[in-house]
Amino acid sequence: MTFDKGSRIGIIGSGFVGGSLAVALSRVGYSVVAAASRRFASAESLALRIKGCKAFPDSQDVIDVSDVVFLTTPDDLIKSISERLKWRSKQAAIHCSGAASLDVLDHLLEHNVIPGAFHPLQAFMSVDEGADSLSGITIGIEGGEVIEPFLEEMAKVLGAHPVFLSAEDKALYHMSGVMLGGLLTEYAAITTQLWEHIGRSRSDGIRALLPMMRQVANNLERFGLPEAVAGPYARGDVGTIRKHLDALQERKPELLAFYCELALAGMGSVEEKQVLDETTRIEIINVLKDGLLVARNMEATEEGKEE
Repeated sequence: MTFDKGSRIGIIGSGFVGGSLAVALSRVGYSVVAAASRRFASAESLALRIKGCKAFPDSQDVIDVSDVVFLTTPDDLIKSISERLKWRSKQAAIHCSGAASLDVLDHLLEHNVIPGAFHPLQAFMSVDEGADSLSGITIGIEGGEVIEPFLEEMAKVLGAHPVFLSAEDKALYHMSGVMLGGLLTEYAAITTQLWEHIGRSRSDGIRALLPMMRQVANNLERFGLPEAVAGPYARGDVGTIRKHLDALQERKPELLAFYCELALAGMGSVEEKQVLDETTRIEIINVLKDGLLVARNMEATEEGKEE
């Protein structure tokens, strides 16, 4: 069995990821013929965006009319959903989880179904914007010799960069996306809270810091690491770092440990840039360790009060 652009593609899970992928594939000439979802309205909405695509209320209908089925459900549901469906020999079942490996589809091997994984490393918040955002991203791919060339070509046609992963690589690969995707958003939320302590709103903080976030991304793209590392750690501004710790201890103590641990974890890139003399480097590390110790003592004191 060979797969190509003419292979009929079905989508089970018509949310932001599945919908974005389906729309993007249809735009570059792939034949997306069927969609299903937990909410039929989501499948209907997706089918309206794609010529020749039909929405089905039952996922089995997608299996019945497709050669390649993308399972774009939540990770924990991939195995259970695929187990209750009746597959045909030589069909391809492709999940889009970044963390799960092919073993979640092992039960399909006895039916001669070809498993694969195709994970777009991107943050999706809508179908239309998501479909526009695939060009230039990285797509993590797993699969055997039959399906890998098809998925590699698909990634390239989408304008993305295919990366082949092993089972043991998946968790760290996915974690990198979570840390710079989901956790970056949470980090922005934590950071903008500081603006509430200087008499401004969180929205003010977002508006003020977004241009810097964009420029940091530009610097990373243009200069790479470690050259793009900047700020008081790269400059060796020990006095400024002390002011940060003092301010957190006094006004936002719950963030003191987080700040120190994050800064300590990032010192490797600063050291790689080779801009600090050894004395300053050691002083910064010691200041951060002292701050971390203060934070731990404060936490222990608060826990003692609660007891």
